[in-house]
Amino acid sequence: MVSVGSVRVSTALLCMLALGAGGCTGAAHEAPASGAEPAEPSKASPSPDTAHRRLPVEDYLMSPTENDRVERARSTLISACMKRFTLDFTPYTPDYTKMAGQVSNRYGPTDTKVAATHGYHPEREQIAEGEAPGQKALSADMRRVLGSSIAPAGATPPESPGSYRGIRIPAGGCAGEADRTLTSGGGIIQDAEAAIAINFSSFEKSAADPRVKKVFAAWSTCMREKNFSYATPLEAINDPRWKTDGPSAPEIAAAVAEVECKQRYGVVDVWFSVESTYQRADITAEAKRMAQVRKGIDVAFENAAAVVGE
Repeated sequence: MVSVGSVRVSTALLCMLALGAGGCTGAAHEAPASGAEPAEPSKASPSPDTAHRRLPVEDYLMSPTENDRVERARSTLISACMKRFTLDFTPYTPDYTKMAGQVSNRYGPTDTKVAATHGYHPEREQIAEGEAPGQKALSADMRRVLGSSIAPAGATPPESPGSYRGIRIPAGGCAGEADRTLTSGGGIIQDAEAAIAINFSSFEKSAADPRVKKVFAAWSTCMREKNFSYATPLEAINDPRWKTDGPSAPEIAAAVAEVECKQRYGVVDVWFSVESTYQRADITAEAKRMAQVRKGIDVAFENAAAVVGE
């Protein structure tokens, strides 16, 4: 979570942004030996759709539903606190339930119809970090009462910023007070670094895995047959020609060709399977820590339920 008035950036979106900037690539890593081997490149009934797919790490990242309840509760708590100071302010809370899952767009375009309309550009507006409407209009006193920092569960809260109209401002302001309520009992209200690290490293390792490289090679040959020269889907999505306000005709043609080649060789099937294997291995290696992460999410979710009456 970022400061009040801003919204959280999901790790799915972070990976999309990193991928677009060429940041989701990495050196080769040895594949975990556990688990079934992913399918070899094949023309046998590939499953390009990503809507039904769920990565193992998603059990340890806040889901759209969890994010939504926690943010609504946080907004409610902050608003009530501000009213104690006779200040009228309710933080902007986007509809997190509209956020896509971790796999959506993770491997680039996978739907021919969507690619034919949007190319490599986002299908719809994503929830991204930014200042909420009206936040800039807050007075200095309102900002002081509101606060903005978020202390991790168990951390020493910041000192009180004094008083306002004779009322002592809580440590960390109204935001700090709200966060302490939601993190009471060990709750966490932002994605844990351990889960984020697994989510990013698995993408990097899977993209460099020999099994994924094999389907990339088949995909690349298919693309050349369609007059597009890209070694990998990452290279295609990072083509600087696509850094425009909207999709061009060449971009759409490339995106459509990419989807067709992915479907022909089951690229997403293999890539998802390999990445899932890496994630399962990493989660097992950090089992105790990841169990604490899951418990923290559950605690915050229940704390939020008590606030919003769900």
